[in-house]
Amino acid sequence: MLYMKKATTYEDKINNLVNKIKKADVIVVGIGAGMTASGGINYSDEKLLKKWFPQYYDLGFRSLMELQGTFWFWNKKEKDMQLYWGYWARHIEKIRFQTPLLEPYKNLEKLIKDKNYFIISTNADGQLEKSDFDKNKIFSMQGNYGYLQCMTPCTDEIYESEEYIKKMTKSIENNRVSMDTVPRCPHCGNYLIPNLRCDDTFVEKPHMKNSEKYRDFLRENINKNILFLELGVGYNTPVIIRYPFEKMTYNLDKSTLARVNKGMATVSKEIEDKSISLDEDINKVLLDVIKNMN
Repeated sequence: MLYMKKATTYEDKINNLVNKIKKADVIVVGIGAGMTASGGINYSDEKLLKKWFPQYYDLGFRSLMELQGTFWFWNKKEKDMQLYWGYWARHIEKIRFQTPLLEPYKNLEKLIKDKNYFIISTNADGQLEKSDFDKNKIFSMQGNYGYLQCMTPCTDEIYESEEYIKKMTKSIENNRVSMDTVPRCPHCGNYLIPNLRCDDTFVEKPHMKNSEKYRDFLRENINKNILFLELGVGYNTPVIIRYPFEKMTYNLDKSTLARVNKGMATVSKEIEDKSISLDEDINKVLLDVIKNMN
């Protein structure tokens, strides 16, 4: 079993992480919302909301998280659908289609591009799609802003969202889209909505194609020197990445967990001696690790 001398300083922890990356046969990366927040899109940031959505700021909203929660569902009335898409069209346009590849993702590429890796992510913002990572080594199961689905849904088909989003955002007045721009399902005529996991109507099949590849990757490398590199995964959906990474670290002798998360970097006591906990900005950590890799 791999045990480490407990590091107390930031520099010691960075050095430990550098050594673990160098020695790792396999790196399993878990990415959550904190990764994108480190790149400047923080759903809790009041200033970002005021900059991007001043019309909602004036209505009393103070974060993207609060705003998104308000429009997570709609009330099955056409006027509500116009308001629903008045928010979502702008949200998706900003985050999926106007935001370039962020620095933390670029730096992660530099760090692991030559390693044997697999990435699991709960993000739907499209950052991993914009990256140069091997798309066969990415498992994202929570949906994607780049696609829409039937709200019923009547099929497992999903539809690229960009052209729909452009039409809707151009039509917005008083935070409402024009009703004739609201997308409808080509099969049943019902409304299309963002392809995001929010309830049992979520169309997940297109996103599950790499799930077996992820499981196979873990099975094939179970006895190797594995580094679980967890970046910005909190407690929104901890059963997908956070808890499984802890469990695998506990059960696999040749494993280490590196948890990087500003404000949520603690690890279970049972795996403290097999973990590196960095309560720091993710991009800073990635930059410092890259600097010390040579």
